[in-house]
Amino acid sequence: MSKTKTRLVTSFQSTGRMGRSTLQQALISWFAYAGVEFSAVDTDSEHKTLSSWYPDIAAFHPYRGQDDLLPCLNQAGTAPVELIDFPAQATQSVLAAFNHFNAFAIFADKGIRLTVFIFASDERAAMTSGAQIVSTLEKGADYIVVTNPARFTSQVFFASKLAEILKDVPTIEVPRITGATIEAVDTASKKERKALTFRQAENLLEIGSKYELEHWRNRLFAQFEDHAQYLLPDPGLVQKEVVRTEFKPVEAVDPFSL
Repeated sequence: MSKTKTRLVTSFQSTGRMGRSTLQQALISWFAYAGVEFSAVDTDSEHKTLSSWYPDIAAFHPYRGQDDLLPCLNQAGTAPVELIDFPAQATQSVLAAFNHFNAFAIFADKGIRLTVFIFASDERAAMTSGAQIVSTLEKGADYIVVTNPARFTSQVFFASKLAEILKDVPTIEVPRITGATIEAVDTASKKERKALTFRQAENLLEIGSKYELEHWRNRLFAQFEDHAQYLLPDPGLVQKEVVRTEFKPVEAVDPFSL
């Protein structure tokens, strides 16, 4: 396999509402902050999330079936990092398309390495499609497990065989955002008459929500930096590192010792 020139980052695990779009906007913010050249492709013809949020960045190539993977494969390799947003419920179709077009031979020829996010969902459909992805792609891809404790509160995923298979891969935890801040972002989006990313909404929010989103983003940026070898073709591409704030946990105090 040739030296990695492009890191192709994606998720096509079936079922929605896992936090995939939220993670993608955080990644795009990090690429821009870190000074990493990247491109994005939106293939979700129903929601068009990426192309709506980033019309100047994300190219739109609707994915409706296996044949629609071809434009993505032809375009792949034009930037050091490429992010592809596939529609929900596309797992089997994308895997079949990878096989039909011999995608990994194309990746090897272009010096592309694939990274797939696997979300630690406790929903059966998500775990099933995640297992299909890992068992089909095997070592042809790198994996990052994404946990979202605010969304999935049970430990069902971590008791599964899929979690056992992925026990040695890196993990990214999506920090919690309060409902009041999410509601404030939605209100700002309605006022602006367009869907706003967290970054776009920040300056329109009251100070508490603004700083919550800023802290949320920085915590994710720090994790992205820690796992840059799986998100970039070369971690040395990072030109600007995030300023990390020290987290001081609340200490347990014995009231009888006071």
